[in-house]
Amino acid sequence: MKIKEIIKSENFYLGVLTTFLLSLFIYYAIISPGCEGGMDSYNHYLISRYSWKYPHLFLNQWGKPLYNILASPFANIGFLGVEIFNILLWLGSAWLTWATVKKLGLSYAWLGFLLVILPQVSIENTISGLTEFLNEFLLILFLFLIASKRWNLAAAICGLLPFARSEGFVIMAAAGFYLVVIEKQYKSLIWFVAGPIIFNAIGWMVEGDPFWIITNNPYIKAQVKGLNLCGSGSLIHYVKLSRFIFSLIGSVLVILGTLSALFYVVKSFGQKIFLHKFMFWLVGGIFWLYFGVHSFIWWKGMMGSCGYTRVMIVITPLMALLGTYALNILVQNFTKYKNYILGVTLVLLIVSASHSYQYIKRSFPLQISDEQKVFLKVGDWLKTIDYKNGMTYHLYAYLSVLANIDPYDKDHFTDLWSFDFEYSPIGSIIIWDGHFGPNECQIPLKKLQSNPDFVLLKSFIPNPSFNTLNNYPFEVHVFKKVKNTVKK
Repeated sequence: MKIKEIIKSENFYLGVLTTFLLSLFIYYAIISPGCEGGMDSYNHYLISRYSWKYPHLFLNQWGKPLYNILASPFANIGFLGVEIFNILLWLGSAWLTWATVKKLGLSYAWLGFLLVILPQVSIENTISGLTEFLNEFLLILFLFLIASKRWNLAAAICGLLPFARSEGFVIMAAAGFYLVVIEKQYKSLIWFVAGPIIFNAIGWMVEGDPFWIITNNPYIKAQVKGLNLCGSGSLIHYVKLSRFIFSLIGSVLVILGTLSALFYVVKSFGQKIFLHKFMFWLVGGIFWLYFGVHSFIWWKGMMGSCGYTRVMIVITPLMALLGTYALNILVQNFTKYKNYILGVTLVLLIVSASHSYQYIKRSFPLQISDEQKVFLKVGDWLKTIDYKNGMTYHLYAYLSVLANIDPYDKDHFTDLWSFDFEYSPIGSIIIWDGHFGPNECQIPLKKLQSNPDFVLLKSFIPNPSFNTLNNYPFEVHVFKKVKNTVKK
């Protein structure tokens, strides 16, 4: 291929854009003191990092087994490694979306690529240790394989989704309906359930629980125990934030794409037109079921939902497919107005890109939170005392990263929610913070302060003060157990 032909090709420009974005976000990851995702990012990193030392962590369902396995080589480079892992998955998802559009025989595949990388929520969470990007990548890989009609391999990939994020079960419900009812690919069901069966069998062998896949799921546990740390919100919470979640152009086109797919499925009822079935029943089915389930559980305060917008990263490629499909349908049916349609699309793209640019300019490099700033002081203070030979209780993952603490060394470190007032050993150090102490750990500060078995070693109270989860003042207090006279 001649140089002029290469320069004119779509691949060339998308390749240049990919190289630019890869370089830009790795640069930001390097210079950013903080990351997105809060303590979730650091916990995912710690689980993946220490999984080689403690192999049972590979099966940790909070961290997600598939993420723990695939991210572990990156995590052992350092936290920067898991950030690079997510950046690669983000850009890989954009390319798979482009390839899926091509495989479906549609035009404007470049739009699918851009719709994946444009949303603000996707951009802000790339520099993190979150699991959403792995699920996003696997989901669009599944759709690419379905578009290629590689049914068995696609079904096997879909069966792995719950081990990247628990919502994978929701995706499997819509995908299973499509494979069995719409495409009648009954043989693919063997591959569809292979992942859950294999992971559950391994979990059963390692942890002795035949229902490991259910009983060890942290969100099911939270629901059974009635835990609701974040409260609830509006049923249309995600609708109101759609411009940030999917970008302005994505929010418009996903509606047009869904309505177009519905129209053509009804119009061609009884006919076997793969494209329209694929777009309506599979892409649209997964997108709206996933969107609806998250909206519902946040509205009802279920399954530990906190209304995070980042969960929608998973279905961003589906929005991109529906959006690109919508543009194709519009151009095909209104050929006379093709230039106007493309012009409006271009304007929406520019506006959406401008929003993303302004966000990057305003927010990057990412800084540490006010809570983390307090823990910088805690970390410095810990260097002045001998605490690593005894037992230390804490739950703030950033401290483990900051102080290079192995939180899975159970001879010396234990999560604060496992703390027992009566049976914890004398000499134990308890690092209580206002975020996790009264919420996840359900340990009121006054209970430590009023217990004569504990002495206060140090308090870290920010000035000016600020509140954290559930309106608790954020403070850090370090106690030491000096005797064992009071029963819990």
